[in-house]
Amino acid sequence: MITRPLTLRGYTLPCSSFLSSLLFFAAPLALIACSETPAPIADETTDARAVDVTVEELSMQVWRGSIQTFGVIEALEEVNVAAELSGTVQAIHVNEGDSVEAGQLLLELDPQKRQLASLQATQEVNRTSASLAEAQSRLQRRRSLSEQNTISEEVLDNAQLSLNAAEATHQQALASQKLAERELKDTRIFSPTAGLVDVKAVEAGEAVAVGASLITLQAIKGLRVHTWVSEADIRHIRAGGKARVFTAGLPDHEFQASIEWVGVSADPNTGNFPVKLILTDETDVLRPGMTATAVLEGINIPDVLLLPESALVDRDRRRVVFIVEQNGLESVARIREPLLVAGFGHRLQILDGMTPGDLVVTSGHERLLEGTVVSIQSRD
Repeated sequence: MITRPLTLRGYTLPCSSFLSSLLFFAAPLALIACSETPAPIADETTDARAVDVTVEELSMQVWRGSIQTFGVIEALEEVNVAAELSGTVQAIHVNEGDSVEAGQLLLELDPQKRQLASLQATQEVNRTSASLAEAQSRLQRRRSLSEQNTISEEVLDNAQLSLNAAEATHQQALASQKLAERELKDTRIFSPTAGLVDVKAVEAGEAVAVGASLITLQAIKGLRVHTWVSEADIRHIRAGGKARVFTAGLPDHEFQASIEWVGVSADPNTGNFPVKLILTDETDVLRPGMTATAVLEGINIPDVLLLPESALVDRDRRRVVFIVEQNGLESVARIREPLLVAGFGHRLQILDGMTPGDLVVTSGHERLLEGTVVSIQSRD
């Protein structure tokens, strides 16, 4: 067999040397090809770590909730002192904010006209009294003459009629005297109750008409708190229930109260319902207009299944919860979308979709998906 030399890039090699050279170049190429083969991808599931979570076991329970609201202290009774007669204000003896006792003099109207009217009425009483006495004496004389048959029956009857008229005139004069004395007395206006002067509506020298408001009093012997409760909470309170009241001025002092009245119509602007509380403690240190925090004790509701708000999480625009179920030797997370209702403080009532004994995840659910392996941690 004849072999011909092979020329390679300027080198002349025999054919027998070509095979050796080919092997010389192919070996490194094979090594290079082997070194570029990708390494096998590790199975991530074989090295997955369980997600740490804390859970709470659901159980039927009695809800004894309380509702915290904010309100204002107001007088149990607001008294508007009005003018019972017209006149000019002569003197005012109190200022706004003053504390007054029942029967204390508040202001005086000019009494001069009423004094003159009273004097005139007294003089009229004296005149009619004299006329009455004269009519009685005349009738007595006419009776004596009638017994002697010296006068006619008609004269005696006329004397009796004159006496009756004198008596009527005298009674009218007495009534006018009493009215004049009452009006004179009414020029001095006294407080009908103990309280605080809230509004002083007039000044000295000012003319007032009958019925005009003079002074507004807030009775401090009885105080209440006017507050508002949301529509979610209103169904849990009843009139007669207990409450505790705190004020900013006395943060460490707790005042006892009772629920006096629960509104039946919500405010159209806020949707909240009005509630009034009667303060049952001593309230001498409180004043109408103070702000207050009220804690209302709700009614007890037995056999409710409650979910903590911390268990809720958003998934695909849905509010869901995760519970933990046992899958063989592993604990796994399962999604539930229960039917809930609010109005139990920081918990929600479960109406459907979960049962007592479920282990609901309360923390760590941010990393959970359906079927995620979890590790339950103790809540220290």
